[in-house]
Amino acid sequence: MVDEISFYKAKDGDGESFYRMLEPIKNKLYRVALIYMKNEDDALDCIHDSIVKAIQSIDKLKEPQHFNTWITRIMINTCKDHIRKNKNIEINDTTTFEEKLIYNNSNIEENMDLYKALDSLKENEKELIAMRYMDDMSIKDISQVTNVPMGTIKSSISRTIKKLRVYMKEV
Repeated sequence: MVDEISFYKAKDGDGESFYRMLEPIKNKLYRVALIYMKNEDDALDCIHDSIVKAIQSIDKLKEPQHFNTWITRIMINTCKDHIRKNKNIEINDTTTFEEKLIYNNSNIEENMDLYKALDSLKENEKELIAMRYMDDMSIKDISQVTNVPMGTIKSSISRTIKKLRVYMKEV
């Protein structure tokens, strides 16, 4: 939950308060950017651009409890814009990304398989998985951010997870 005092101070232009709100979710934002961008440099560029956009438009955000979903949406849209602008650029070095995907008690091969499975998803499926499992967003929050009914979100996530399971069994 976002501290309301920091929220209102940030709306008034206090950069330190904005940073305090950003601190607890910075790792989640990084993981989301990394999923989309597939390399650390581009992910960090998107994070920077997203923070600049968020600072410039925080006055449009009305409720402090929506800060995390709001900035996540900005991050996702920034990543998508960056991908569209650089569609013809190939990513040759994915080792940094693969290293960042390593979870506790997992081995590298499993994580590479997970990376490939995530990469096989459609953009909207990646987005749902990122919001639900990387950002720990509730179905209700995802529904509000995407303007899609909660039932549709639940079934889409369920289908996407089944897809991932099938892909992981094949590998």
